Amino acid sequence: MPLFELSRDAGTLDRTAGDLKTLDDALSASHELAVFLASPTVERAVKRAALEVIFKEVSPLTMQFLRLVVMKNRSEIFHVSNRIFTELLNAHRGIVPGTVETATPLDDASFTQLQKVVSEKFGVKVDLKRSVDPDLLGGVKVRVGNKVVDASVRGRLEKLRATLKGE
Repeated sequence: MPLFELSRDAGTLDRTAGDLKTLDDALSASHELAVFLASPTVERAVKRAALEVIFKEVSPLTMQFLRLVVMKNRSEIFHVSNRIFTELLNAHRGIVPGTVETATPLDDASFTQLQKVVSEKFGVKVDLKRSVDPDLLGGVKVRVGNKVVDASVRGRLEKLRATLKGE
């Protein structure tokens, strides 16, 4: 049974998500750890022992997952497990990921208000991530799923240019 389903049935979705985020952060921060886990010359028992020491704070379910991945010699799964689990968790909770691009950083109050407006507009709970793109010149560009709302100055200028060219 997949980790997500086991975690859901055990009522530990948030804990497992946190554990996988910790794993992902550790792999991102330590190239040596990633190489060590992927190395075919390192024995599985050594990898397992290292994981049990490094990630001793994770839940028993997550530790079981780590051991299984090492036992099956599939360490490449570690690199995508957090992303996939997060996607499944968001879908389970009815949350759709999105991004908001602005020319300058949004303050927290404006970001919270924008997230509320976007969620209402799309009729779903949207988990927005912020990004700054000075090329937008002003305004915002929002992506939710495969939908884009471009209210940026650059977007308006491009539409005007296309209209003037007769496109």
